[in-house]
Amino acid sequence: MKKIFAIIMMGLLLVACSDENESARTPVASATISETELEINQSAQISFTGVADQVVVWPGDEGHSYANRKAGDTGFAMNKGHFSYSYSVPGEFHVVVVASTYDTYMGGSLSSDTIAFDVVVKDDVTTIDRVYSSITPNVYYAELLEESSDWVLRLPSKQVYNNREVTLKAEKQRLSFDIESDSSKIYVDDVLWTAKTYYDLTKTHSIKVESDFGSVRDYKLYTLIYPEFTSVSLNGVDGVLVRNAFNQDALTYQFTLPEGTDKRNLTLLYNINANVKFYINGSEMQSGAAIDLTQGATYTLVTTAPENSRVKATSIITFEIL
Repeated sequence: MKKIFAIIMMGLLLVACSDENESARTPVASATISETELEINQSAQISFTGVADQVVVWPGDEGHSYANRKAGDTGFAMNKGHFSYSYSVPGEFHVVVVASTYDTYMGGSLSSDTIAFDVVVKDDVTTIDRVYSSITPNVYYAELLEESSDWVLRLPSKQVYNNREVTLKAEKQRLSFDIESDSSKIYVDDVLWTAKTYYDLTKTHSIKVESDFGSVRDYKLYTLIYPEFTSVSLNGVDGVLVRNAFNQDALTYQFTLPEGTDKRNLTLLYNINANVKFYINGSEMQSGAAIDLTQGATYTLVTTAPENSRVKATSIITFEIL
């Protein structure tokens, strides 16, 4: 009886396996690619429309060449029939899409079909994404003015570091550039830029980017120091500047005035450099004017580059009575 039962169970198992062990379909490598002429870091989309149990894309760049697969190069499995890829270097690349099918039982009888595209990638990048200078303990980022090629790097005259003021020596600092190309060349004042070169950030510099493709774009880099009062007093008492360690454009001037001083009627005297102006709520304020510190007004010092009126640096001023 046990032997008969075992034979019956084996037969059922063979029938079940026979139903699951379907032969592989014939693979059809049918696909489209959105672009065959790209710039570096521009994505191309590949859409698969054929027949396959698995689709692998070989982009053709270093480490992903179908021709070198036996030497260890690898492809990328396509997910849900779509694949996106971009190249970080220029050149000509042979893209191969491999469609594979296999038997459902143990994955046997693998069959494959391929389709290929030739992609040309050119490096025509001349756009600078970021300009900055790393000056311990801070990193200062330049601003690109709207609808222009003018960058403005704003620096303080001093930094707060380890709870003390340290003079920032703008005359000798390094510059850094972020650009989406390893092939584009950057020139500062017609000299090839290097990350280890020191630059005088008290001066305006001409920046030129030349792409591998041959295109050229010119920029200007302006550097301004956040403005300060050369001297300032309230009711004849000199102010003491207290800097913010985190907000370089925030300057607090403290005044030790007699107890009971009327904060609604104070006489402000100051001296500033020729290219700096002092504003209260956006209106220019002259030295010797009366101010009311109870009104919560906004005080600013604004410096403007003599050669470009759009290039400005603004310090937010706070008057504090001790």
